[in-house]
Amino acid sequence: MVRGPASLLALPGAALAYFLLAPLLPALPPGAPTVLVGGSLGILAVAAATLALLPARGTVAGPLLVALGAGLMVAGLNVAGVGPGANAFEALLAAAAGLLLARVLGAPAVAVAVPVFVAVIDLYSVLTGPARRLLDTGGSAVDALSFALPAWGGGLAGRLGVSDAVFLAMFAAWAWRFGLRRRATVAAMVGGLVAALWLSVALDTAIPALPLLAAGYLLPNLDRLLELLRGQQVS
Repeated sequence: MVRGPASLLALPGAALAYFLLAPLLPALPPGAPTVLVGGSLGILAVAAATLALLPARGTVAGPLLVALGAGLMVAGLNVAGVGPGANAFEALLAAAAGLLLARVLGAPAVAVAVPVFVAVIDLYSVLTGPARRLLDTGGSAVDALSFALPAWGGGLAGRLGVSDAVFLAMFAAWAWRFGLRRRATVAAMVGGLVAALWLSVALDTAIPALPLLAAGYLLPNLDRLLELLRGQQVS
């Protein structure tokens, strides 16, 4: 059953409400409590807004229209300097991109190879490569490539890469397309994003989220992905 527009907008609307209200909530003790609470809830809100577009995975027009509308909203909100208030629309834009990529790159072999490849690249990039230098220097480049996760009472609890939301949507679309364990996959992927934040705080160093996101997609589905690959070889 295809969901109506109102139900598709419910999760992005709730995410938008959280991002706007977070600065008004009581401030938490500085340090780990602020980062973990604000960051975790921010990640969950971004994930919810991203996955809300999943019912449109079978169409091209739907994601394209969402990308156009969300892109215009993001551009306008960024010019207005609303900060985290643009997150819900950025998540929809990332989701549209992820769904379109999942549709174009629809071969079973690609659905296995891409998560492994991007996880390795992200791990290298964050720990030693250009992404690490961006994180160290900060600035507008980091702002444009990430979601600003608001802390309760004001300020930022952390950031989540826009690419993480793109791949979350892409991997989720593949989970539905190829008959993988859908609920377990979504739960594991979102859990991987949150786990990256908690590990970053515990280890006091940047932990890339994409490898844990990819693991959340691959590990619950190893047997089914192998069956897909065998079926492709036979055909």
